[in-house]
Amino acid sequence: MSNYTHKTAPTQFVEAAGIRFAYRRFGAKIDIPLLFFMHFTGTMDHWDPAVTDGFGQDREVILFNNAGVSSSSGEVPTSIEEMAQQAAAFIDALGVKKLDALGFSIGGFVARQFTVNRPDLVRKLILVGTGPRSGEGMASLTPEGQDIFGAKYDPADEVWLRAFFTPSERSQAAGRKYLERQRTRKVNRDPLPNEKAAPAQLAALQKWGAPAKDPRNDEAT
Repeated sequence: MSNYTHKTAPTQFVEAAGIRFAYRRFGAKIDIPLLFFMHFTGTMDHWDPAVTDGFGQDREVILFNNAGVSSSSGEVPTSIEEMAQQAAAFIDALGVKKLDALGFSIGGFVARQFTVNRPDLVRKLILVGTGPRSGEGMASLTPEGQDIFGAKYDPADEVWLRAFFTPSERSQAAGRKYLERQRTRKVNRDPLPNEKAAPAQLAALQKWGAPAKDPRNDEAT
């Protein structure tokens, strides 16, 4: 078992495909690691420690920022395919030969394409809060999503109270506890993504969600 947790794992860096990828590894260093693919405009510090440390009790967890996000260098790609290619370059640079992948929201798109591209790497794929390629309504944020992410928040992380929780008193109370957990890491936190990240990710989402005659064929190319 590693002595590191979500709160204490150091941010490390590895060079691949011309990108300096930021990542953290912690948990039990046995068997096959679990690689997390982050949601829209999120960083390593936007994962819930209750989830990551929970998985870390009996397996290794790998968090990372893909190209152009927060503490990783480069530019955020405007296609899911390129994001998946960069994630594979990152994993190859770490020398990981087999993993399980968990993708949340837009991270689910990337994790799915990553698995299609590199089935040799992925044992299991877990998709959370995501959707199918070329599915109905997948080419853009919903009007509710546009309202949520277009608003201003102080502090900025309160956007997640609207994105992940309902307006009910009980749900908002759960959201406040989630934010408390998310804020527990005080040292070496990730900076927020720059202003280019969201537009690039939205462009990638639009391409991924655009109608296609046979999404399965598009996904395999």
